[in-house]
Order: sequence, then structure tokens, then C-alpha cells
Amino acid sequence: MLKGHAEFYRFAIAYAGRSLLLNRRRSLLTIFTVMLSVTVAIIANRYSAAVMSLWEQGATSTGVGHAQIHAKGYWDKPDGMDPGLLLTDGHPAEAATAGDKDVEAVSRRLEFEGIVSYGGKTIYFLGMAVNPEDELKVSPQVFNATDTGRFVDSSDVTGVTIGKGLAESLEIRIGDEATLLAQTLEGSSNGVSVIVKGIVDLPVPALSKRVIYVHRSHAQDVLRAEGKYSELGIRLKPNVDADQWVAAHKHEFSAMQAELRGWWEIDTIIRNVEKIWSSIIGVIAFLLFISAGISVLNIIFMVVAERTIEIGTLMAIGAKASDIRRLFTCEALIIGLVGGVGGAILGNFVVFVMGIKGVPFDSPFSSGFVTVFPRINTAETVVVFIGGVLICLAAAIFPSRKAARVEPVRAFKGQVV
Repeated sequence: MLKGHAEFYRFAIAYAGRSLLLNRRRSLLTIFTVMLSVTVAIIANRYSAAVMSLWEQGATSTGVGHAQIHAKGYWDKPDGMDPGLLLTDGHPAEAATAGDKDVEAVSRRLEFEGIVSYGGKTIYFLGMAVNPEDELKVSPQVFNATDTGRFVDSSDVTGVTIGKGLAESLEIRIGDEATLLAQTLEGSSNGVSVIVKGIVDLPVPALSKRVIYVHRSHAQDVLRAEGKYSELGIRLKPNVDADQWVAAHKHEFSAMQAELRGWWEIDTIIRNVEKIWSSIIGVIAFLLFISAGISVLNIIFMVVAERTIEIGTLMAIGAKASDIRRLFTCEALIIGLVGGVGGAILGNFVVFVMGIKGVPFDSPFSSGFVTVFPRINTAETVVVFIGGVLICLAAAIFPSRKAARVEPVRAFKGQVV
């Protein structure tokens, strides 16, 4: 029919363009459907990624850290006051993390349980004994501007910081004195008076109603656990992938009779929520692309029905079935490319604006709203763009094959099959 592939494709593009221009409204509507699908997919994925990043930052910055090291067997029998499940100051894991170029800070923590009494009320509490300076490096958001008073301070080791929920239950205020009663490592009970120096508004109500932050040296005296701690919290440097770091070092710490776990292995809820969220975003994007594909399928079918005589003429002068298929596939490709490029530009423009202005989000890791700043991701844009084009090409397969099966004689009568 035509000499050379280049000449054929020039003809195919011109033919597809003429076909689309003959019914501009229908063509623009189909292109807009593809464009909308690509735009929404990009915006939804970038916003989702920003929110997930916020969740992860909240988990790693409000007490968990990027990773934790415990004595071997701790998770089989999570009783922090079992002497056999406590780490000792000077443990080899401390030197290993201190010499790791990817580690920004570490914090030794001693977890314990007991009873707190104030004003005739007695409530069970969860104690977290920390070295304040180290803990604020590992968990920089554990105490922030929205909290009251101050965090545990080395200048006054008898001061404590308690959860807002616990403070409300005890009806205790900053400056009040309470009594803590806990079990020592030997199994006896020991009590101590403490002064409330700060009240922290934790995002998890159950924890807010129970937690008390205590200076580690003071807690060690009460528990008779000198030089002991239950976990080593780790904060990695920016741009270090926590998943890869934990996977690469698990065996190293196992040889030290210690267990290394990432934050997602400790706080499993967040990763589970992220999977659900990602699934929902994926389903929405899939449905949008299916809608775009149906629109393309519909327009190609209509074009085939309207061009039966032309198809017959082309086949009568020597066009092959493969040539006819490529003609209509080319039309779907143009729709996909134009709609995909438009959607990529519009989607990334919206993401760019969102990244500058920010989007308010009700964070589960702090009081009130925080702002997330979505960022453009080139690789993700390319994937979504290619997905949009492939959907259009897939939608053209059946109608283009139908067109290729047209018999010239029947086509001149306006019959497709």
C-alpha cells in the first residue's frame, strides 16, 4: 500500500489526527478522561506518600526511633524487669552503633511498671526511664511546643513528665508531688516521691493515660537496676533507608546476643494502615484507568463504524489487516499520549502547588492539624503516564481487530462484519 514504514506511520498519524478532528467534542472528552485519570493518580499517590511519610516520621520521632536493640529473647518473653532480658551499660551493641556512619544518635531506655498515687487516687502506670539529652536526639518530637512544662531534665532527676490522660485521671498539675511504687529486680517493692515537671499530649490515648517519663538514674536507684536498661533506641541519619539498614545489621547484632528490630516491627499498626491506604489508592487509580479505557474503546468502535467505506477502500487498494489494526491503534496512541502528557503536567503542577502551600492533615501523632508537603516524583510520573498510554492501547485491540476483519465488498455497503 505504502512504501516503507516511515511513510506508513506518517500516513497513520495524519489519518488518526483527521479522524479525531472530525469530531472534536467527542475526541476532547475522551482525551480529558485519560488526562483526568493520570492527573488524579499522580495527585493521590503523591499526597498518599506525603501522609505515609508523616506517619513514619511520627512513629520514629515520638518514642520508637528508627530501630531498637533488645537482649536476645526479649520478644519471646517481653518482661523488661527480668534481669536476664536486660542489657548492661557497655554492651557491645553500643560500640557497634557508635561507630556506624549511618547512626545519628542512640538512647538507652529502661521500661518498667508500677503504681502512681496522688490525692487519694492510685493508678497503674508504664514507666519509661531515659537519659533526657539522648532521648530527645532519638525522639525529637516526644516533647514539643504543644506540651506543657518541660521534659525530664538532668538538672533535677526527681522530676517526671507524665501523659496528659494520666494527669487528667489523677487531677494532677505541674509542680504537684506524686508517689511511684514499683518492683525492684530482686522482687521487692520500692517507692519514691517525684515532682511533675511536664505533661505530654501523646497521640495514643491508651498510652497517654499510663505513661510516665523518669530520669534513668533515678529509676535505676528505685528499681535497684544500676547499669541496666531494656532497650537501645536508634535514630538514623537523614536519607538512610531504615529497612535496608536493619536488614543489613540484623545478623551482626544477633552475634552479640542482641535482637535488632525496625520501628515497623515494633509499631506494626502504621505499616498495616499504610498497606490498606495504598490498596485504596491503587483501586481508585485502577477504576479511573478502566473508565478511561472504556472511553477509548467506545470512541474507536464509533470511528470503525463511521469509517467502514474508508476501511474497505484501503483494503481494496492493498492495505493488509495489520495495516488497518495499526491505523486505529495509532489513534488510541495519540489519545493516550496527549491525555497522558496533559495529565502529567497538570498533576505535577497541582503537586507542586501543594508542596509550596502545604495541605492540612489531622496527624495521629500530635494534637490538632499538621501540614504535609507532597513532592513531585519523576519515576512515579513516568509509571503513571506509561500506564495511561498502555490502557489506551489495550482498549484499541478489540475494535482494531474488528476493523481488520472487514471484507471490502461488505464495507462498501457500510457493513462492518
